[in-house]
Amino acid sequence: MGAGSPRPLVGQFTEAVEPGLPFELRLPQGALPPTLNSAGRYFLARCSNDVGLERDCDWSLYLRRPLSVCSRQVRDQGDFWRVYPGIGQAVPRQDTADEIPDRVGMDPALLWLTRRRPGDPLNLLGPFGNGFPVPTEPHNLLIAVDVADDPAWFWQLYSLCEQSLDQGGRATILLRAGSENELAALIPWLPVQVEVRTATDEPEWLEQLRQTAAWADLICAGVPASRFGELRHVTGQSRIRTDSSFVQVLVKADLACGVGACLVCVVPTGRGGFTRACVHGPVFDLMELVD
Repeated sequence: MGAGSPRPLVGQFTEAVEPGLPFELRLPQGALPPTLNSAGRYFLARCSNDVGLERDCDWSLYLRRPLSVCSRQVRDQGDFWRVYPGIGQAVPRQDTADEIPDRVGMDPALLWLTRRRPGDPLNLLGPFGNGFPVPTEPHNLLIAVDVADDPAWFWQLYSLCEQSLDQGGRATILLRAGSENELAALIPWLPVQVEVRTATDEPEWLEQLRQTAAWADLICAGVPASRFGELRHVTGQSRIRTDSSFVQVLVKADLACGVGACLVCVVPTGRGGFTRACVHGPVFDLMELVD
């Protein structure tokens, strides 16, 4: 390993991994410096055994997989990170009599994670990237999340609510979902002090965005790239002036190496260039991406 290469960490699972939900890892206390902007960053996990036949023969697990950081808590028992494995899907097999159904069509890395038990080790690199810059003074934070596009947006941003409240600010989350049932499954995860606004169709989403953007001090958004132009247009209409860094967006990209070497994570910028999401993001100022 070269002098500039990131050093691996060994975390421990504190709970079982359920597809579609975040899970907690315990890292050695003091192994990572304190940080206020963990949400939006990511680890790269080796989802295979360190030794033995699995590592020698299972070529489907040769790449590390990204685990998005949701939150971090330093407690007496260790340094606890809640992460989200936004990889693959669980499709239950209907013709099995096992107590735990086989999952068909699941990404092999996610399948490996679901077979871990509390106390099992996990080899990690990171955390990489830039997180959301939550102000340390009182402020009005708006979190705009399009879970109709991808439920991962919610898990990657929801902890910003608690982080904002801890700094003495106010937090509002605007959720766009495909149905009321989808919204009902997510809202209980939020602190009770958070104002929750919802939308299940396009006109309602745009109107709620206009209303909330008018008074926000900072917007943190989890939306697909196809909505970046719309987001800039709506916020520009709602305010007399839109300062740089007012809207921060989490970009969806393939995060493979973490150091900008493989170039699979490049995203277009607003002036016709490209930037690497793994080192310069995955959180960006919207103004950098939309001209």
